[in-house]
Amino acid sequence: MSDPIFAGSYARLYDAMYAGKDYAHECDAVGGATARYGDGGAYRAILDLGCGTGNHSVALARRGYDVAGVDLSEDMLAIARAKAAAAGVRAAFDRGDMRDTDVGRTFDVVLILFAALGYQTEDAAVAGTLANARRHLRAGGLLLLDVWNAPTLLREGAPDRVSVVERPGGQLIKASTRTLRPGSAVVDVRMRVWEIEGTTLTGSADETHRMRAFARPELERFLAAAGLVPRAFFAFPDLDRPVREGTFDLGCVAAT
Repeated sequence: MSDPIFAGSYARLYDAMYAGKDYAHECDAVGGATARYGDGGAYRAILDLGCGTGNHSVALARRGYDVAGVDLSEDMLAIARAKAAAAGVRAAFDRGDMRDTDVGRTFDVVLILFAALGYQTEDAAVAGTLANARRHLRAGGLLLLDVWNAPTLLREGAPDRVSVVERPGGQLIKASTRTLRPGSAVVDVRMRVWEIEGTTLTGSADETHRMRAFARPELERFLAAAGLVPRAFFAFPDLDRPVREGTFDLGCVAAT
């Protein structure tokens, strides 16, 4: 795996790469989950583990939540801080590892979104991350996460993909080459991005991300070991959409 990842040009181009992602709809799942599976108390303080450039964090802060974000990439965090400042909202962004970061307080909700748990490809790292999420939750707190659904990945494979994002004056071309590691649900995803203005290449990035998919039973075991009780599994981000054959994004709400 390239080291570091989510750095430099990749971080700078990240938001353009995912301009079509419906972050607002995914944030709706937070309010839906707390209303449906909470203990009736207030759910205002949110810890966003693997917050990246802050797209979920800033959107939630705009909705009045008290948000703290943690990420390993300082380049991504710098963008998140600038984004929060431009939006006129307060959100704390700090560098840390989701496996063992200590924010120094507890929260009503912990988020691990955009399949960020999948970057923990070893069992010990998954267990450590979920245990750390549990340590940061108050009694009655909720964990909301999404992961790649292993049965779908293993049945359908990991196809290569190319997408083009049209931008004023140019394009962003993103190509992902996915290699499934034998005997596992772990994929090496090589991400190559080219930024074109007119007919001129103005920027590029090339990173390889190793990602793990999870089957529901193993995720249940990891959650139980961390002292978390699953309340719902669903086709992320729609709480009412059941997991079916072909569901790729597996969502979960778990409680302390």
